[in-house]
Amino acid sequence: MAKTWQEIRAVRYSPMTSPPEWPDGVRPISIEGVSLFGINPETNKLYWDGKEVVVRDRVRLGNLERILAVFVAIGTFGAFLWSLATR
Repeated sequence: MAKTWQEIRAVRYSPMTSPPEWPDGVRPISIEGVSLFGINPETNKLYWDGKEVVVRDRVRLGNLERILAVFVAIGTFGAFLWSLATR
């Protein structure tokens, strides 16, 4: 088992080959490599070997999805009010 950070960095990747459906260049992490993950408890940001893990793709709703979400919220609230009124 690795004892120093340099030893952990030397075995951070698993010797297993990546699954064929993974993108090129993506490698599995070894059990020792998981030790390189860290979190800042004040900001709840995730870090890998001291570098911030940044998620670039955000989920954004289109206009149709927004309209449907509003209708669902209104319908849910209406059902809640109806259940209170029929008690």
